[in-house]
Amino acid sequence: TYSPSDPSIIFILIFPFFRLRIFDSGVMVIEHQSHNEEEMVASALETVSERGSLTSEEFAKIVGMSVLLAKERLLLAENMGHLCRDDSVEGLRFYPNLFLTQS
Repeated sequence: TYSPSDPSIIFILIFPFFRLRIFDSGVMVIEHQSHNEEEMVASALETVSERGSLTSEEFAKIVGMSVLLAKERLLLAENMGHLCRDDSVEGLRFYPNLFLTQS
């Protein structure tokens, strides 16, 4: 539940074409209602595929968004099965899920 004094609720009431999105990690963003999750994931997959693999930081720089939001998008694409990741001492790196594209 949200308090009527919550700034995100006030924003959404003032700008009804926007909505609050809460990612599984708890990160909250305000996005336009026309925002399409499938297009967002397809775009992330295309960007990662073009380069072979990307970290959240690299992806953020390429698409021009915050590292936190970039990581959430990559994790969403992973959760949908389009990307896989390697979590090593060098950090988190995302790759296209070749199990879907190669037989």
